[in-house]
Amino acid sequence: MSKGDKKRRRALEAYGALQRAAALAAERVDDAVHPFGLSASQYGVLDTLEQRGPTHQQELAEALGRSKAQMTAIIDALEARGLVRRERHEVDRRFISVYLTEAGRVLLADAAPARADAVVALMRELSGEQKDRLTKLCRRLLRVLDPQERDAAEDAVDDDAPGPDDEADDDISEPSDVAVAQEDPAA
Repeated sequence: MSKGDKKRRRALEAYGALQRAAALAAERVDDAVHPFGLSASQYGVLDTLEQRGPTHQQELAEALGRSKAQMTAIIDALEARGLVRRERHEVDRRFISVYLTEAGRVLLADAAPARADAVVALMRELSGEQKDRLTKLCRRLLRVLDPQERDAAEDAVDDDAPGPDDEADDDISEPSDVAVAQEDPAA
């Protein structure tokens, strides 16, 4: 097998593991907030509004990695429950901001501990060093995938991350990392 074939295979395996881990992690978080009548996406909207304040609907879609149509459906469901409200801009009626209501704040505060417990339980399988490495690797991918992340990263240089031309990219896993990545978290 050529060096190029090995890199391609490793890239596909890494992506497959990332995709499966992300899906299973999202499912666990979704299960944690479900008793509160929320999906993980709905929780994400409430949490983002709590952090940012009133936010344009398109900005919410971008922040949470959702399409406009998906975000509209999420906000429709939250608005129907009185957890958020939409307001059109006074001058430009096309501009719609989403606001967190008091009911939304209360539900978010109630659901937050269950979500945090689910996330902590997931991450308990990793050592502190592995969590740090995972965070750095995800930030690196985000910088490649999202121009806004790239702009934010210019202010905070990550000295530990190899550059795009570094061969170290292909040798980031230790045996314990591989075992954790390939383990089925549902088992």
